[in-house]
Amino acid sequence: MKRLLFPGAFAAALCFAGCSGEKPTTQLSGTVTFKGKPVPAGYINFMPDSTKKVYGEVRMVRIKDGAYATKEGNANGVFPGDAQIMISGFDGKPLDYYPDGKQIFNTWQTSGVVPTGKGTLDFQVPDSAANNLKIMPTADIPGSTGN
Repeated sequence: MKRLLFPGAFAAALCFAGCSGEKPTTQLSGTVTFKGKPVPAGYINFMPDSTKKVYGEVRMVRIKDGAYATKEGNANGVFPGDAQIMISGFDGKPLDYYPDGKQIFNTWQTSGVVPTGKGTLDFQVPDSAANNLKIMPTADIPGSTGN
């Protein structure tokens, strides 16, 4: 019976040592430009690239006046490693159903490597992201069924 107790206690100790706490995150900041100018308002989604065995929650970070910082808002950092990155940009002039203003480019997707610890990543959204622009409301439209 003692032989079975020791391996079980050892496994539990390993789990407590390795399973406790959250996965460490990186604090990132940087700039986002489009057509050589700061993006007035928008969002960046950092999605750990599970195809490269990087796991964690998707974190959304707000862009304001061309800058972002993951320590602000609810993001609380992003997960280090390979990531898929989606950027949405708006003109920053609120209208009905467009609290961030109208889109200035289609959501742009790229990939990158989020450094460990603390770092800076700047993004330059290509001009082509505005081709065939599809403007979508950024707020619920009253009476909309969501379909």
